[in-house]
Amino acid sequence: MSETNSDPSGVPPVERVRHEVDRWIEAVRSTGERTLETLGLTGSNRPAMPPVDIIELPNEILVQIELPGVSAEQVELSLVGNMLTISADRSSLNVSSEARVHVRERAVGRYQRSIPLPIPVNGNDIRAETRNGLLTVTLGKVSPLPGRSIPVSSGNSVID
Repeated sequence: MSETNSDPSGVPPVERVRHEVDRWIEAVRSTGERTLETLGLTGSNRPAMPPVDIIELPNEILVQIELPGVSAEQVELSLVGNMLTISADRSSLNVSSEARVHVRERAVGRYQRSIPLPIPVNGNDIRAETRNGLLTVTLGKVSPLPGRSIPVSSGNSVID
């Protein structure tokens, strides 16, 4: 019996794997967050990582982070070297005790993301603003040092 058809049912191993993957995808589609949490891919103890765009302009870097439902007061930003860290807390949906939630897909809890910046930035030239669920952080680039001439002296060096 060949290895590609060693299953007693006659289904090739590749087809069995494809069927299993399709089953998992359908489980994620139908139960959403619960399946991902069961697999350990999300959960209340892991901070969500919001999507990020990094755009380089001639004099600055723009970092845009999706933070829907998060106010400016809930956002913490820090810059250490060239690592920008964004943290925020998104509170849970407030529903009355009479309401019944059928689907809850929006992440709640702590958001956190550390982003290595592609070039050096000026730590004193940073602005941040949130509008319509999008946080935009503008970081000024470090100005390159101007070129200069370096004088060379002729000295009496002692080399043995």
